[in-house]
Amino acid sequence: MPELSKAEAVERLVKGVEKATPDYLAEFYSELFPQKTPPSTLVVGDIIKHIKNGLEEEEIVDLWNVVFPDDWNVWYNEEDKTFRYNQEVLGYVD
Repeated sequence: MPELSKAEAVERLVKGVEKATPDYLAEFYSELFPQKTPPSTLVVGDIIKHIKNGLEEEEIVDLWNVVFPDDWNVWYNEEDKTFRYNQEVLGYVD
């Protein structure tokens, strides 16, 4: 189960966005700005600047699911202020 600080999670998102194709950039833009239509020309630097300028924890989790679709069970642990993902969820005993 990977565990990342907010700064580490933001850095991983930035690296994922830097490697993205233009089609994926439109998806990232739509996740960050759901009320806006993506411009015809997306600038990677603008998306990265927005990510680095202080996304809320919930926004990081939502964007993580788009940037890294193979990761699962992504969540933010408020107690230790870390992001976790790919962690098995244990069932509850009735």
